[in-house]
Amino acid sequence: MAKEAIEAVKEAEAQAHAILQEATQASRDLMQTAEALAEDKYRQIMEEAEKEANAIKEQALSEGESIAKPIIEKGMQESQELAKMSNEDLDKTVNIIIERIVNVNGNS
Repeated sequence: MAKEAIEAVKEAEAQAHAILQEATQASRDLMQTAEALAEDKYRQIMEEAEKEANAIKEQALSEGESIAKPIIEKGMQESQELAKMSNEDLDKTVNIIIERIVNVNGNS
């Protein structure tokens, strides 16, 4: 009877050890699955963030270009007008500017 009890205890210990090994392996498997899912989710979030950042960048560039376009056009118009001025007009303009500088500073 004692021998049977010892055998039953040994069998119970073996079963407990097997259950513990199965639980440990299941835990490892779950951990690997969770890590893989977390990595996939991380990649997905990073891709979405990158797409959103690129969209914001493109929008900012577009807005900047739309703001700069009229300024550039005005500058081009003014430079063309200056390029069309005759030497006589340029001399008059230079003289007016010189007179203003002399009158403002007095000593120049």
